[in-house]
Amino acid sequence: MPAWITALFQPIASIFQERERRKAAREAASAKLAMASQEGKQQLELNKDEWENLQVRGMNETWKDEYVTVSVVSIFNLIVVGGLASAFGHDQILTGVATAIQALGASGVDVGFLMEAAVLAGLGLSIWKRM
Repeated sequence: MPAWITALFQPIASIFQERERRKAAREAASAKLAMASQEGKQQLELNKDEWENLQVRGMNETWKDEYVTVSVVSIFNLIVVGGLASAFGHDQILTGVATAIQALGASGVDVGFLMEAAVLAGLGLSIWKRM
């Protein structure tokens, strides 16, 4: 086969080879995880590729957590923007944020708890119950 054809198709072939390697690592990691869970093992040995694939698979689920965190913490940003706008005589934003927080509170949402949980989750800590 001419070298120019090999050079043309080599990148495409390497993409598919890498994809298959990642797929095999993901399947191996899932099998090891299932076997360890079934046997009740507390320790599991994974190679680098298997570990990375498990991490990537876990990251596919985190967009929901990020969305909630950004939504809750954006209240802080709106308060800051409202405070700055209020300093220049435009208090509509701050009034709107206060009204929204009051409406959330009236509907049973504990905004303070949500903010605390979102900030601590952003720092890597978890809150599982109200304190």
